[in-house]
Amino acid sequence: MKRLVYMDWLRIIAALAVVTIHVSAGVVTDDAQDYKSPWMAGNFYESISRWAVPMFVMISGALMLSSTREITILSFLKKKLAKILIPLFAWSVIYYANQVRKDEITFSVADFIKRFATDDIMYHLWFLYMIAGLYIITPLLKILIQHAKRKDIEYFLILWLFTSVFSNWLEYFVGYSFEIELFFVTHYIGYYVLGYYLFTFDFHTKWRILMYIGGIAGFVTTFFMTYHESLKIDEPLEQFWYDEHSPNVLIMVIALFMLFKSTKIGTLKVPWIGTVISHASFGIYLIHILVMQTLYEKFDFVWFNVHPLIGIPYKVVLVVTISTTIVFGIKKVPVLCKIIP
Repeated sequence: MKRLVYMDWLRIIAALAVVTIHVSAGVVTDDAQDYKSPWMAGNFYESISRWAVPMFVMISGALMLSSTREITILSFLKKKLAKILIPLFAWSVIYYANQVRKDEITFSVADFIKRFATDDIMYHLWFLYMIAGLYIITPLLKILIQHAKRKDIEYFLILWLFTSVFSNWLEYFVGYSFEIELFFVTHYIGYYVLGYYLFTFDFHTKWRILMYIGGIAGFVTTFFMTYHESLKIDEPLEQFWYDEHSPNVLIMVIALFMLFKSTKIGTLKVPWIGTVISHASFGIYLIHILVMQTLYEKFDFVWFNVHPLIGIPYKVVLVVTISTTIVFGIKKVPVLCKIIP
């Protein structure tokens, strides 16, 4: 398949957004915050970045489900799962060892196995468990996709919207939702199929304009509703509006995907540094938490505190720069390169 420039752009901004989320988290979850200027700055950066993980899933769905290559299920799983399971195990060992070093946990093989099996080593590694599950069902999902018409895929997405978006919204506001067993169309599988749908089909200009307007409305809703609802609880942060399956985040990720796919923005030449970040995006996701922790623990002269309006983008650039450099180096080392897909 010909390399699509807009996909590179989406990987770049998604990688930056993931780091922004985790840098900002320290601000918006701080118990000492009083919802004034620093917290609002953190909320702004969080709100503008919450689409990041769904975007990575949509990119994978667009490329994986649209592939017409004939390959057996066994060959597919061997090829794709190796790119997930090897990094998952390697980085689990790395993060586990780092926690042992800091005396946060006591080392034992049994403890590691239990934590590894239950996704309890480092909070951001959940993504690899989720994407591994999507890869496992991809050969079956492709059979459905290859024989489906556009209206069939739209029906699939409508069911997903009901089970994973509308039901969550109903639960939040009303306290209950309709109980009906539709596990086949729940959670991130919807974003996986949505990526393929937006990638494959064209949309009339009026629909694209509505998507863009919706994206702006989604950001504004995320920002103000998070602020409004956080004031009402005893916790520093009400996280419903940050959730990847909230309607406001959904329309943001749709708007961004279509903006880069359907406008000249997505055809702009990617600068060399952008190309490097695009190629390193998965590695950046894997390593950036370790970089953040190390900077905070050992290099406070560069991880200093300034107002989050300036401090968050500064720290994002710092973390992405260091992470990209390390990933680039790891990829050059035989055998070691296997831990960075």
